[in-house]
Amino acid sequence: MSTPLRVLIVDDSPADAELLVRELKRAGYEPHWQCVQDEKAYAEALVPGLDLILCDYHMPGFNGIAALEILKSLALDIPFILISGVMGEEAAVAAMKRGAADYLMKDRLARLGVAVEHALSEFALSRQRRATEKELLLFRALIDRSKDTFEILDPATGRYLDVNGKGLSDWGYSRATYLGLTIFDLDPSMTWTLWDDWLVALQGASTATMEGLHRRRDDTVVAVEYDAAWVVLERTYVVTVVRDVSVRKRDEQRLRQSEARFRDLAETITEVFWISDPPKSRILYVSPGYARVWGRTCESLYDEPDSWIEAVHPEDLERVRQSLDRLASGEYCEEYRILAADGAERWIRDRAFPVRSSGGVVERIVGVAEDITDAKRLQEQFLRAQRMEALGTLAGGVAHDLNNILAPILIAPTLIRESTTDAHALELLTMIEQSAQRGSTIVRQLLTFSRGAVGKRVPVHVNTIIDDMAAIMRETFPKNVVVETFCSADVKPVLGDPTQLHQVVMNLCVNARDAMPQGGRLWLCASNEDLTEADLERHPGAKPGLFTCLAVTDTGQGIPFDVIGRIFDPFFTTKAPTRGTGLGLSTALGIVRSHGGFIDVTSMPNLGTTFTVHLRSLREPGPSGRGQPPPTSKRGRGELILLVETDPTLRAATRLMLERSGYRVLGASTFPEALDLLHQYTEAVQLVIADVRTPDAAGPRFVDALTAAKPGVKILALGDVPGGSSQRGGFEANLPKPCDPATLLRAVNAQLEVTAAARPFSR
Repeated sequence: MSTPLRVLIVDDSPADAELLVRELKRAGYEPHWQCVQDEKAYAEALVPGLDLILCDYHMPGFNGIAALEILKSLALDIPFILISGVMGEEAAVAAMKRGAADYLMKDRLARLGVAVEHALSEFALSRQRRATEKELLLFRALIDRSKDTFEILDPATGRYLDVNGKGLSDWGYSRATYLGLTIFDLDPSMTWTLWDDWLVALQGASTATMEGLHRRRDDTVVAVEYDAAWVVLERTYVVTVVRDVSVRKRDEQRLRQSEARFRDLAETITEVFWISDPPKSRILYVSPGYARVWGRTCESLYDEPDSWIEAVHPEDLERVRQSLDRLASGEYCEEYRILAADGAERWIRDRAFPVRSSGGVVERIVGVAEDITDAKRLQEQFLRAQRMEALGTLAGGVAHDLNNILAPILIAPTLIRESTTDAHALELLTMIEQSAQRGSTIVRQLLTFSRGAVGKRVPVHVNTIIDDMAAIMRETFPKNVVVETFCSADVKPVLGDPTQLHQVVMNLCVNARDAMPQGGRLWLCASNEDLTEADLERHPGAKPGLFTCLAVTDTGQGIPFDVIGRIFDPFFTTKAPTRGTGLGLSTALGIVRSHGGFIDVTSMPNLGTTFTVHLRSLREPGPSGRGQPPPTSKRGRGELILLVETDPTLRAATRLMLERSGYRVLGASTFPEALDLLHQYTEAVQLVIADVRTPDAAGPRFVDALTAAKPGVKILALGDVPGGSSQRGGFEANLPKPCDPATLLRAVNAQLEVTAAARPFSR
């Protein structure tokens, strides 16, 4: 099959041109040819796509050398063969040097086919070589402009055969120095064993990635990553791309440290930290707090992502489900109860936040679930304390009116008793008097507890506390609980806060009552004990010596052995949620410890419990107030007393009692009225008896006004003085309200005994 050939023939002889075409055909070509005879036509015929130019060396006005120069000026890559009958060898060599592919003599055209094949082959190779060189230049330019180091190494020696410009600038070496080094010079971690192993792996896989080190010219060493290729050309090469990964390594290290810190935090916090993948309905992470709070394994939540909600209290379940349905639209925060695996009911505050992609799609949900059971109990206790405070405020307000009601009842029997000798009437009067005193005591005790005030440490007689508490217990406890007291007569006082010690006994008694739902006996006992070091082994810090012991014993259910060690823990209780807060015993223990004492407990199931409070005894007892007959009161000798009382009934009863006892009385219902009377009878008034809790009295302010009106006037206060003790308030004495007549008269006698004889009555 003939080979197509586009040929341009430059010859002034058409016959010679035909001869050239015949020879081409004979050589196996199928020429598509054109013949031109002058320079102009030749220049116009020079177009890309020509395969060959056959040009006569000598023509009229034009020659082959000129044609060759025109071809070179146009930079056309076309094989050019000179044909001549007179061309000498020197001219032919010169033409070859100018770019001619070959030359033939016209009398030897038989070589034309061979010459054409040779010219076409050489020109094809030349074109390929030039294209390759061009590609190599372009590749080199690209490599030199790369952001990574390119190295070519000899696998046999590890020597660098080439390196790009980026490598030279990054590592600081000149090309000559670089190419004189090996990989063992620049990578301190590389050994021959490692290099051989790497080459084996690289040869088998053609490409491989490994990490290493690279030394700069200034001897600093950084972490690098090698991407290597096994290249086989005329010989074998290792071509590597070297990247500085020191920043990435540092970031990875920081990330690992951050992840480790996060894991340490997540695994040690009491809260439950969790991450979920909503699209795949799976839990990505849950902290160990889940097992502590829910009482279920973390693995169970990974296996069944919705299993946590099975523990939600049935009353809260629907609300939680509805909140979860709205989670994707915003933040989620719910408080609900769960029933843990151990059956305990716990309060949970659960918060979650959706994490969205740049397109707004929820990709993750991150949440924290916190056990707030203790906080809830504290809140309930706080609310209960607020209610108690409100009750105390109410009791304080009501107590004044109750005292005013009870006071005339206490006074009336004394006044009536003087005018009757009927035995039955006297018995009734005694009963009325005792009932009024009983009511007065209850009001005073409830008022003391409702205030909850913490007073200063003073000598306290435990027997008195026991008597007070026993009276309250008998009035308030169920009638099937029998309260009894056993107190030694010589019980030593202790230094303490009476209100707080009352609270300790109250808490222990309430616990005893609750331990006897079917009734039983409750004993309050007090005694002295001299404790040795052996007795105090279980109470570190306690020193041997004399202690005052207060014991509360019941015949109730007793305390189980497995919980007796936890009874003083805050919020621990075996009672139903509506019956106790778990703070009673812990509060009692805290108060006792603040007094330098301790509590012992002994108990047997179904046989009762004894709590024994040990407090350090005072060596010098104060007056006990027991066993001493009250001093008798003397009749008055007409002394003038100013009585300030808002309640008209009580004012009238008190006035009548004082007047029957030999005193004259001026009655005032308000503070301004009292001041007016004091101004009128300044010289005659010997004593002021005042209810200082009247709305317009305000305690010390009242005293200041009275002493300004009459310096040195003695004032006897009825009822608790607002803001402090009577001594600090400027009062001579402070009597409880209501006060029985005998006590009031004795106090009046005591104040008037130090006063000069009463002056005559005058206006």
